Amino acid sequence: MLTYSEAIEKVMIDNGGFASLQFIYKNIEKYREKTGLTPDDTIAGEVQMKDIFTRISKGVWGLTDFIDKVENENLGNFILQEDKKAVFKSNNPTEKTIVSKTRIGQDKFKKALIEDVGKVCPITNIDNTRLLIAGHIKPWSHSSNEEKLNPKNGILLSPLFDKLFDMRVGLITFTPDKKIRLSKKLEENANRIGVFDGQIINNLKINGREDFLQYHEKFIFQG
Repeated sequence: MLTYSEAIEKVMIDNGGFASLQFIYKNIEKYREKTGLTPDDTIAGEVQMKDIFTRISKGVWGLTDFIDKVENENLGNFILQEDKKAVFKSNNPTEKTIVSKTRIGQDKFKKALIEDVGKVCPITNIDNTRLLIAGHIKPWSHSSNEEKLNPKNGILLSPLFDKLFDMRVGLITFTPDKKIRLSKKLEENANRIGVFDGQIINNLKINGREDFLQYHEKFIFQG
């Protein structure tokens, strides 16, 4: 019998390289019997713990190799739906080439972002650009080609907070009124990162980013 991880991988392959947890719960028995008292909890644990899986959004996971290709080769973008489902919209060859070049030239996006928000992390006040990461608020793999290049879809953070904000983690987010929200999943680590839930981040540049931040809170942040 296949392991849970092997069965989950096959379900994702059948679905194009990704799947919601609900889809996996319903379809995994094509490849292995559900066993144990709480098999769905076991499945959720497997996708969170195994490196072959990458989080896409709340309740949606993909094969890491597939997500890497989506991001590095600009294969297309995920479109999230209200019921924690996702569809994938493929790019045509011309779109792949144009935006893939931009992905390679990430420094241009960072430069445009710095011109817009200044060269400082709004949380830590670190102002050495070599120590700051230019990330997308609406993740690159979720964004349209226009959104991928839009500096208003960018946020400049120091590495720890960039990691916490990233779609693969989703343990912090920001509201349009400049408040930082901390996920309950941070547990005791919430007391170790130097900010508190609901703290106003005065230096955070919001103008033009409201819709992107609302998207992140709705689909990425773990709450």
